[in-house]
Order: sequence, then structure tokens, then C-alpha cells
Amino acid sequence: MPKPAAFTLPSGLELDMSGDTLDISYDGDIYIESDLGRPLGKVRAGGDLTVKLTKVTGDLEAQGEVHIQGEIEATRLHGRTIVLGRQRARCTTITATQTITIGASELKVDAIVAPEIRLDPKASGRVTVIESLNDRGATKIKGGFSVADYDDMFGNAEEFLAERGVEPLDRSAVPMSAGAKAPEVEDDEEDISDEQTVMTNIPADDDEEDVDDPLSLSLDDLEPLMEEALAGASGNEDLHQRLSDGLARITASYDPSDLPPAVEELKHLIVEKDYPALRQNITEIWNGLLGFHQKRGIRPHPQVTHAFNLIHGLVQ
Repeated sequence: MPKPAAFTLPSGLELDMSGDTLDISYDGDIYIESDLGRPLGKVRAGGDLTVKLTKVTGDLEAQGEVHIQGEIEATRLHGRTIVLGRQRARCTTITATQTITIGASELKVDAIVAPEIRLDPKASGRVTVIESLNDRGATKIKGGFSVADYDDMFGNAEEFLAERGVEPLDRSAVPMSAGAKAPEVEDDEEDISDEQTVMTNIPADDDEEDVDDPLSLSLDDLEPLMEEALAGASGNEDLHQRLSDGLARITASYDPSDLPPAVEELKHLIVEKDYPALRQNITEIWNGLLGFHQKRGIRPHPQVTHAFNLIHGLVQ
């Protein structure tokens, strides 16, 4: 029988169990495989932070790399680099000073911000704001507004980030793709502490979805992202302005001489302020636009999807 690893409480380690959570602070690396029967609270590492638990909670921060294995139900993840594999991750914010690497995870996050963000094409779920300096490529994630797009469509992007404790991205930072190699996501079998617990939360039939197929889009893509951001459109004039802004973003994605019939109908209803008809026909208009793109074998521009999402949220 192999000898168990030595248990050490190093000098400088701070543990706090006076409340309902386990708080940990240490100037060096922290490696957690047990939460002593309590959910994690604040964890601060002066070096790297590795957590391998069935469920990972709390406000986790490290000066070095952060590797999380297990289902995440946390408030915040922050480090120099963040590495997630294939897992379910519900978190208010995920931020890094250098790089965030995320595998085929199912995400529900308000904001993901770092100079470089690497997302697996099969990453799914909903993220309101994703801000980086690099081109991230296509994923299955809904939302994913840049800060500029969020500000254009909803306004108050800085306030949105500030309320969640996120600093604006440093535009002078250099993505790691221009220099050092980013940390790699570990194999699926190793990056989930409880395979059965976590994997059953990820829809298996999504794995084969073709993100380049226009028909892979559905009415789910119109699900409102930020109800509180849309709640301000109470007056008719404000409503019309927001609808017009969304329409302008859609029409800007097409050649004016080749505007899809569905967009022409949308434009007519908004210009005429026929909101009852717009509310009744928005689904049919969206399906008509998908049919237009199906015939041409191309997927609608993300800007079009985002703008339809806004319009749908405003008229429902």
C-alpha cells in the first residue's frame, strides 16, 4: 500500500472557518483536493492555485496560474492565467491579466475578460460580455458581446463591468500568441474530478452541432440576455430609438441592393411603429431570415443575431 502524502501546514498559511465557508490565504502555491466539508469562500494564492473538487465555489484569486477541475458554482475566478477544461461553469466573472483558456465547457458567466481568450469551438452556454485583444473564432456560446457592442446596444458598459468588480481591459497588453505559449487544457479524463456528476449537465447531442450551418440557429438565439438592460425602454420614443438602433445594425450587415425580404419586413414594421404586428411576427421574420441564409449556405453575421436578440427582448 503506497504511503499517504505528508500533511503540512506551512508557516504563513491562513485558514478561517469561523463562518459558513472555508477561507484560505497563502503567499505560495495552493493545491486543494478537500474542502473540509465546507464550501470554499475567499481563496488567495500568492503563486499558482489548483482546485480539484466535485463542486468549486467561492471567490478565487491567484497571482499565478489557476486550474479548476470540477463543477464551478463560484463568484469570481482571477489569475495571471485561467485554465478550465470540459465542465459546467457558473460564475459572475472570469478574468486574467494574461490568458484564459476554456475547453468544451457549458458556461453561464456575466463577463470573461483577458488580453487573450482561447475558447474551444464546442464551448457553449451564455456569456454576456467577452472582451479580449485576439480573434477567438466561432463557438456555441450565446451572447458574447464585446464591451463596445454592449455599450452600443445597451449602454453603460463600464457600469456593467464596475458593478462586477472588473477592470477595463488594458489595451497595451500583448496577447500570449505573440510570444509565450498559453497553458493547454488537460485531457477530459483528467480535468473533471467527478466525471459522472459534471458530464450529465452538458447536453450530449450538442457535441455534433455544426456551427457553420445556418439551421443550427434557432429561436433560442433570441433569448433576452440582459432583462435589466432592456427594462429602460418603457416609453414609446425610447423603444422606437432602441428598435431603430437594432435595425441599423442588421441592415449594415447586408448590401443595400440585396436586403433579405425578412429584413425589409422588419424595417417596415419598425419604421411604421407597428409594434403589435412586430411582436406577433418576430418569430416568422427570424425564420424567414434563416431561410435566406440557408439558401446561400452562410450563417448570419453575429451582429445580426445580437441585434435580433435585442429587438426580440424589447417587443416581448
